[in-house]
Amino acid sequence: MKDRLDHLNLQKQREVAHIRKVILEELQARLAASSSARVRSYRVLKLVLYGSFARGTWFDDKKSGRASDYDLLVIVSHKALTDMTRFWNGVEDRLYKDPKVNKDVSLIVHTLREVNAALRDGQYFFTEIINQGVLLYDADAKAPAGSIRSKIAEGAALDPQRAYDLSHQYYSGWKEYALTFLEIGKSCINQKGRSQNISAFQLHQAAEAIYRMVLLTVTLYAPATHHLGKLRQRCEAIDPRLAEAWAPEQKPYRRYFELLRRAYVEARYSPAYETTPEILKWQADRIEKLLELADAACKERLAKLQSDAWNV
Repeated sequence: MKDRLDHLNLQKQREVAHIRKVILEELQARLAASSSARVRSYRVLKLVLYGSFARGTWFDDKKSGRASDYDLLVIVSHKALTDMTRFWNGVEDRLYKDPKVNKDVSLIVHTLREVNAALRDGQYFFTEIINQGVLLYDADAKAPAGSIRSKIAEGAALDPQRAYDLSHQYYSGWKEYALTFLEIGKSCINQKGRSQNISAFQLHQAAEAIYRMVLLTVTLYAPATHHLGKLRQRCEAIDPRLAEAWAPEQKPYRRYFELLRRAYVEARYSPAYETTPEILKWQADRIEKLLELADAACKERLAKLQSDAWNV
């Protein structure tokens, strides 16, 4: 794995270095404040930049406001440390508010055992991270000689037939979820009372299921997040055609998407959350379009995987 950022300009190199510093410092402060000796022993083993900024293929569209974010894999020592709500939401919030960070930062957190199991299984997502990523931090660099090393496993090739079978299972299962959530969401649009909030939540679930369908069908991996904006960004990086579902990117539609994003929590728990049949109808229509585009993308991927399996 590379350990240099020479392909980035100096401003981006400084930005990545600052992100690395914030992640390590913020997490260490949280762990040190714990009353549990076990929690205080948790640590980051490795920090890897992956995605467009690692490959040198980032984009920044001033017209639409869409841009690549910084994607980082955090490899940690204990399974408990992968709990995003307990340990990492505050880290992401600090990065989001930091004036020195001009891009969104997305973190995925896994144990070394999870990463190595995925590599030995041949999962492309993790194999691509290790092959194309940039190692920003390695705890072994400061470890004394002779200590146990957190070694990353060699990646293996995934059997083409198994790759097709897994992808097809993900595609079928998540498409069924998406259709069910969408049907329930649409059925509640014109009902009164809390039914519109139920509609908003179910429509969020439909959109999330579609994005998970794409991620799992194409990469066999989806992050443990319900954040629709982050899932959307990951999927549009895989297939930019999916962005058509939310066009045009202008008022009031940006607000309508933001309401959909917030619905996972607020539509259920916040008395201040408000929506309307007009907004819900727009969201349902856009989700139907998203499903159409995503379905085509997944079928293309499955056709490629099936061809690879037949040609072995």
